[in-house]
Amino acid sequence: MSQEVKVGNMTSASSHDVDRDEIDLVDLIKSIWSQRGLVSGIMLFVVLAVLSFHSYKASFSTANRIDYPISLSFLADSKPSYPNGTSFSPRDLITGRVLQNAISTSGLELTLESLEKSITVAPSNSLLKKSEDKLSVLLADAKTSEEIRLAAEASLKYLKDAGSGYVTVSLNIQELGVNSQQGSFLLQIVVDEWATLSLERGLMNVDIARPLVPFTIIEGSNLIDNYDQASNYLNSLSTAVLQLSELSGSSSIVVNRMSIEDVQRRLTALGDRDIGPLREFAYSNSSSLAESDSAIQVRLFARQRLLDLEHARLTKLISSYDLALVQLGSDNQQQQYSGSSNQNSQGNSGQFDQSFLDSLLQLGTRLGAVDTRKQLFERRITAVEELLLLEKEISILLGTSSSNVMKIDPEVILKGALVTIEKDLNEIQQNIGQFVDAIRELTLSSHTQVYSANSAPQVRGGFMELAPRFALFIVLGSLLGLFLGIFVALIRSALINSK
Repeated sequence: MSQEVKVGNMTSASSHDVDRDEIDLVDLIKSIWSQRGLVSGIMLFVVLAVLSFHSYKASFSTANRIDYPISLSFLADSKPSYPNGTSFSPRDLITGRVLQNAISTSGLELTLESLEKSITVAPSNSLLKKSEDKLSVLLADAKTSEEIRLAAEASLKYLKDAGSGYVTVSLNIQELGVNSQQGSFLLQIVVDEWATLSLERGLMNVDIARPLVPFTIIEGSNLIDNYDQASNYLNSLSTAVLQLSELSGSSSIVVNRMSIEDVQRRLTALGDRDIGPLREFAYSNSSSLAESDSAIQVRLFARQRLLDLEHARLTKLISSYDLALVQLGSDNQQQQYSGSSNQNSQGNSGQFDQSFLDSLLQLGTRLGAVDTRKQLFERRITAVEELLLLEKEISILLGTSSSNVMKIDPEVILKGALVTIEKDLNEIQQNIGQFVDAIRELTLSSHTQVYSANSAPQVRGGFMELAPRFALFIVLGSLLGLFLGIFVALIRSALINSK
C-alpha cells in the first residue's frame, strides 16, 4: 500500500514538472507586449548607438569619383587623329574652352580652376580596368602555372583590344564639392560640349570642301576664261556632293523637295548639256574670238605646248611600263625552265632536300613577280586614263571653227548661255549649303559621328549614397534592438516569476 502511494506521488510530481517545463506562447507574447516600452527603448538606444558608431568611428563610405567611359567612333582604325587629319589627344575633351562651356550649360556654381583640378581623362575603358588589373597581377605572380599564364595573356590581349578606341573621363566629386547626380550630369555635358566643338571646327568632316562664294562672270575677261572658271566651279560642286553622299544619313535628307541624288543628277546634266559642249565650242572658235582679244591666241599656244609635252611624257611612261611587263614575263618563263632542269639534275643526283628548297625559292620569286606585274599594270592603267583625258583636252583645243559650217556669231551664243550657266551654278551652290546645314544639325543632335556612350557614368568609391546607407543602418539597428529588447524582456519576466 505504501509503495503504491509513493509511486502515485512520484507520478504526480513528474507530471507537475512536465507542466512547468511547457512554454505557453500566448503567455510569452503577453509578457513581451506588457514590456513593449522596454523593448522600444532598447530598440531606440541600439539604433542611436549604431548610427553614432558609424558616424564617428567607421564613417560612411560615400562616392568620391565618377568614371564616364565613351567609345570614339572616329578611332575605329586605332589612328590618333580626327577624320580631317588633325592629331587627336584625350586632353582635347577637357580643354579650357570645353570646360567653360560645360559650366555655363550645367548652371552649377563652379569655377574653371576647380573643375580643371578635379577632372582627368585617360585612353582606356574603366569598365574593363578591374579585369585588366587582376590579369596583370596574375601574370606578375611567379607561382602561376604556364597554362594559366597563357590563358591570362590571351585574355589580357583581348581586353586591351576591346578597350582600344575608348576614353574614360573621371571626376573627383569630393574635391569639386558636388554629389553623384550633379557629377554624372556634368560629365555628360563635358563630353557633349567637346563633340559639339569638334563638329563646329570641322574636325569631323562636317564642313564640306565646297565653294562658299557664288560664281560670277568676270567682266572684261574673254569667254574662254569664263568657261574654264565655270568648269572648275562645276568640278568643285561635284566634289562637295560626293563628300555629302558619303556621310551617314545624308541619303535620307530632303531639302526643298530635293535629295542629294537629285542635286547630283542636276550637276551631271549641267556639265554634259551646257558647260562641257559650250566650253568645247568656245575653244573651237578661238580664232574668231581672238580677233577681239589677241591674248587668247598666246594663252592657247602656251597651253597647247604644255599639253603636247605632257602627252609625250605619258606616252614614254606607258611604253616603259609595257617593256617592264614583257621583261618580267620572259624572266618568269626562264626561271621556270631553269627550275625544272635543276630539279631533274638534282633528282638524278639524289639531292631531294636541296631540290625542295630550290622549288620553294622559285615559287617565292614567281609570287614576287606576280605582285610586281600587278603594280605595274595598275600604274599603266592610271597613265592610260590620264593620257585619254589629255588627248580629249588637246582635241578641244584643236577644234574646227564653226564659221566654216554655221553662219552664227559664237560670241553671242556663248555670252547668252553663260548667263544661264551662272544662275544654275549658284542655285546648286545654295542647295549644297542647305544640305550641309541639315547634316550639321543631324550630327549635332546625335553625336554618333563623334562618340557613343556604352554605359551611364559609373560611381566609384561607394555603392550607395549617404541617405540609402543611413536608412540601411536604421533598419539593421532596429532589428538588432528588437531582438535585444525581447531577450531582456524575457529575462526580466523570468526573474519576476521566480520571485
